[in-house]
Amino acid sequence: MKRNSIAFKARARTIDHLGKGQIADAPTAVSELWKNSYDAYSRDVALHLFDGPIKCGALIDNGCGMTYEQLMESWLVIGTESKSKKKLLPEEDRFGLKERYTQGEKGIGRLSTAFLAPVTLLVTKKKKTNYSVALIDWRLFENTYLSLNDIKVPMAEISDLSTLPEVCSSLQKDLLENLALEPDETNFEQVMVRKAWERFSADEREAFDNREHPSEDDVFISTEDKFILFSESFVFSPSYIKTWSDLLSKAKDKDGAEHGTALFLLDLERDLSLLTNRGDLAADDSELKAITEDVVDTLRAFSDPYKKDEIDFNYEIRSFDENGFDKSILNQLDVFSYSDFSSLEHKVEGEIDEKGWFRGTVTALGIEYKDIIIKSNVRFIGGYSKVGAFKVSIGSYEWEKAKTTHDEKAHAALIAQSDSHGGLMILRDGLRVLPYGKADNDFFKIEERRGKSAGRYFWASRRTFGQINLNQIQNKNLRDKAGREGFIKNQAARELQLIVVDHLISLADKFFGGKSEIRQDMLALLSKEKEEKKASQKQANRTNLTEFRNIIKNVTPILTEQVNIARDVYQVLESKIDLSFNQLESLIKQISAVESMRGELKTPVKPAKINEQLEEKYRYYRDEFSELTELVRVSREKLNKLEVEMKRESPVEVVQKKFNSNQALLNAQVSKYEKLIENKLELLNFDWKKDASGDRKKFNEEAINILDSITDNSDIETNLNILDSIYVNLADSFTIKYESVLRALDRLAKGINLDSAFSMAEEEKAYFEDKASKLQALAQLGISVEVLAHELEQQDMLVTRGLNSLPSDAKAHPGFKTAFEAHKSLTGQIRFLSPLKLSGYQARQEITGEMIEKHIKLFFRDRFERQRVDLKITDAFRAISIIDLPSRIYPVFVNILNNALYWVGLSDKRVIEIDLINDLVIIANSGPVIDEDDVPRLFELFYSKRNSGHGVGLYLCRENLAVAHHKIWYAEAEEQKVLSDGANFVIQFNNMEIKNG
Repeated sequence: MKRNSIAFKARARTIDHLGKGQIADAPTAVSELWKNSYDAYSRDVALHLFDGPIKCGALIDNGCGMTYEQLMESWLVIGTESKSKKKLLPEEDRFGLKERYTQGEKGIGRLSTAFLAPVTLLVTKKKKTNYSVALIDWRLFENTYLSLNDIKVPMAEISDLSTLPEVCSSLQKDLLENLALEPDETNFEQVMVRKAWERFSADEREAFDNREHPSEDDVFISTEDKFILFSESFVFSPSYIKTWSDLLSKAKDKDGAEHGTALFLLDLERDLSLLTNRGDLAADDSELKAITEDVVDTLRAFSDPYKKDEIDFNYEIRSFDENGFDKSILNQLDVFSYSDFSSLEHKVEGEIDEKGWFRGTVTALGIEYKDIIIKSNVRFIGGYSKVGAFKVSIGSYEWEKAKTTHDEKAHAALIAQSDSHGGLMILRDGLRVLPYGKADNDFFKIEERRGKSAGRYFWASRRTFGQINLNQIQNKNLRDKAGREGFIKNQAARELQLIVVDHLISLADKFFGGKSEIRQDMLALLSKEKEEKKASQKQANRTNLTEFRNIIKNVTPILTEQVNIARDVYQVLESKIDLSFNQLESLIKQISAVESMRGELKTPVKPAKINEQLEEKYRYYRDEFSELTELVRVSREKLNKLEVEMKRESPVEVVQKKFNSNQALLNAQVSKYEKLIENKLELLNFDWKKDASGDRKKFNEEAINILDSITDNSDIETNLNILDSIYVNLADSFTIKYESVLRALDRLAKGINLDSAFSMAEEEKAYFEDKASKLQALAQLGISVEVLAHELEQQDMLVTRGLNSLPSDAKAHPGFKTAFEAHKSLTGQIRFLSPLKLSGYQARQEITGEMIEKHIKLFFRDRFERQRVDLKITDAFRAISIIDLPSRIYPVFVNILNNALYWVGLSDKRVIEIDLINDLVIIANSGPVIDEDDVPRLFELFYSKRNSGHGVGLYLCRENLAVAHHKIWYAEAEEQKVLSDGANFVIQFNNMEIKNG
């Protein structure tokens, strides 16, 4: 008998199986690596994708990082004990952040990088240490004939990041030693490695030759050839380092030293490479859209969006083109927040205990029911579940407009958010567990039940918002599968599914679904209220518009007459002729008479929607009333002065006379309104008593026939139900009718101006209706711009390449130079507009007034001269200095000046002036003064008085400036105006300085 003990041996392919073989897709791989950053106490993590001949990425963080020794002994060792023990990092590596529960378990998450790119350049730095660098080509581990110890990972240590491109090139050469291209025949290991690669390449060739559906375009390239080609030709770009440097600087500002880790993903796999969209696919390509949606759906709400303030962990995905311009793919602020959740009309918030019982608050159609307890219908061995206690927050809304309690704007917003944010997520210790909450995951069988009865079961995956909150202490039996595609199907996972499904059904039956009596009663009442509101609103709108028209039509002649009287008095006073006492008394009486009528002539509240003709009449009326008010004020002052100068009475008598006169006028005004209100109340009281009398008879009128028809053989139950039905309908109608009157009277009693409040509501409603219609047009415009920008970039590359390929004698021709400069001028000017999109990682720098002037002149070139506009920029403005992003400041001036060029074209005098007054930058133009009614809405999105204007520019100016705490407004005070008869815009820059000399 032969006996022996031998150890397991691991082939290099083990790494390939544990890495790429265990990960479902690219977003899941990113999620695993972000969790590693979270475990390293990063404040920030990002995935940045860079376009180029070889597309690359950078997964960067500012966590605790690793030393050279830790990199060798921890990161390059598979299944380390640090993950399994889940010990807290030392205090100095936690940077004052709250304790975090370790997310990783097996110590293999780092191998996810192999799924994203075949080559990884790892750079890491702990506080007060050098940078440690390792270069790994994961394709080495695909060779079935190599053992793990046959593969060597080249490493280096550097003190300066700027040397990384040079170091990477050196490590690429070291990597080639893994192929043993020229083996030493006396070295057994090298000979065996060389044979392993020859055998593996032969296997690949055989598989290629025996492939299904061969094509003449197919070209065989072995893994070894790909490896050699990359190692010899790849050049690491310094631009890849820039965004990581920003994160390291942020860490240095907070912790006193740089620290973090970067995984540079070299030669991205297809999914992530397409997100750079250099032109391989159109922006609307179905594959590109599917990849983008999958990445966003998987990684959105990576950390708990309901507790953003409690979790100091920021994440993002951006792509950068070869010119450095970037595009946001995923932003952590783009989530369904707790404030969004709180606004839902249907909500369930509480805790499910170890017995599966729910305790918490339920909100149905906006009505809150507290201290709700729902027993579990799931039975557990021993009475307790293996899941443990967990918290739930689940919400939804009514799909049909007629049934929702949300207003039209809020309801439309929720429908839009459903596509991108809908889904019931599972979070553990504040981080999302995949794949729960994704569009294609139905772990709680919501859609399965909905297919049986949408009415009864109510919940719909995309219309459900919320989360189930777990933690590693109470829910330790819920463990992830190796590939992170959900929980292992053990007893705890099955019970979690059963408990949540059971409560979703119970909640639907009691509160939300077709079987719920609460829902039926609420919907019936809500429907009646909406119908009543709609009818009342229409009637009020018609009444308001009719009254407004009548006032404008009937009162305008009276107003004009009073303006003429006041104007005559003013002209007499301005003529400075000597007035007798009687003449003075006559003028005082005339002004007093005008003044007593001024209240009745007050400008009426304008309805939300009026036609242009009525708008013109309204503005004439408003200006006439403003002139009347000013004439009365100035005339009063002059009359008071003359009265004092005449000295016919003592000072006490003069003031007493004025006091008595004003008091008498006000008493008369109040008495008049008091009488009018009393008359209205008497009439209203009479009408309501008449209504109440009629309402008392309605039940008798509708139900008496039922009573009269009853015999000993009648179906009593049916008739009783009919009587109850008539009662409920009338009771609901009376509640709506009388409660609305009581609420209106209550508001009047509290001093609320219902007329102004209603007009404001109508104005806002009209505003949002107009905004919605413009939004569609703007969205189409945005799509067009994006398509054109993409096409411009492609055409620019083709034209530039074509022009540069011409022979030297052609380039020497004057026509070539003219064409080349014209092309560059066109594309350059269009690119000037790109700063309107703020980049996430631009450096703040000093910007002076002189630099702004230079940018303006470069952008507009000769437009000022062509349009005969006199551009004046003062030395005071040139001397200003601010620290900010050029992409934030320059577009503001471009936008305002572009608008100014349009408006000065309507004026004979064409002047634009930029000056500095009392530390405020003034941009003035000689175009028409902006109407006072338009000023409050000037910076609103979609508001424009310009023909074919979209109302976006000034809104963006204000929003972009506000990010850096700058302010912009339209000047109404004279001391803030450079051109008193034109339009003046004021910018107050935060921390602005004045440079001398």
